[in-house]
Amino acid sequence: SVPPSSIDFDGLQEVTTIFDRKGVLVAVLTDFPKSKFNYLKSAIGGKYQKVSEKIPFVGNKSATYRDGETEITLDAPHMSFTMSMNYIRDDFMRTFNSQSEAERRRKQSNESSQL
Repeated sequence: SVPPSSIDFDGLQEVTTIFDRKGVLVAVLTDFPKSKFNYLKSAIGGKYQKVSEKIPFVGNKSATYRDGETEITLDAPHMSFTMSMNYIRDDFMRTFNSQSEAERRRKQSNESSQL
């Protein structure tokens, strides 16, 4: 966790950095007020290639961008006051998804054995 006050970015509420075992930065997870969504979308859209965007008049807003092997996501849930902006390297996401799936299978197997 990084103190948001140590980064000069208006509205930044929370910052979490994730490093791999070699000390390489693989993810930066941030939270902002939801009111920053359009500003961040515009700023990121000018720098990175848009992959997808869902911006309904009412509901959850999201946008995804790519920069090489990094995915940048903006996610603003409808019933929340905060939004997230995350930079995540593909190799970290693959590892995370693989571990999550293995954990889900272990839990399901454990529950099945109890029946």
